[in-house]
Amino acid sequence: METYRTETNDCQNQTQKNEFNLPVPNSNAILTLGILSIITCCCCNGIIGIILSIIAIVLATKSKREFNLNSDMYDERTLGKVNAGRTCAIIGLTVGLLMFVIAILVVHFALDDVSNITNSANGWDGLGY
Repeated sequence: METYRTETNDCQNQTQKNEFNLPVPNSNAILTLGILSIITCCCCNGIIGIILSIIAIVLATKSKREFNLNSDMYDERTLGKVNAGRTCAIIGLTVGLLMFVIAILVVHFALDDVSNITNSANGWDGLGY
């Protein structure tokens, strides 16, 4: 009686990933916008940084959703760029909002001081101008 040995190849059961997978959509743009949001959060009272970071966060959310739907089609290494860009965008949004609030407070207190000076008895003349 002859016995035959059958071997199963584990590679046949696993899905092979293509070495030439596509990058995650907008991964470079998300990283660039995230870095720029940190750099520009001090310009124009944080408004530019806030705008860039919101764009980067929206694009990162869409790209992650697309990656999760078709993970076998995209390269996982470029998902790191999306995560890094999203992290930078969150930092840029936080610092930009902080700068915006500080700018509003500075303007508020400056206008309050000006109104106190003009309403005082001596007005501007009391300051020696």
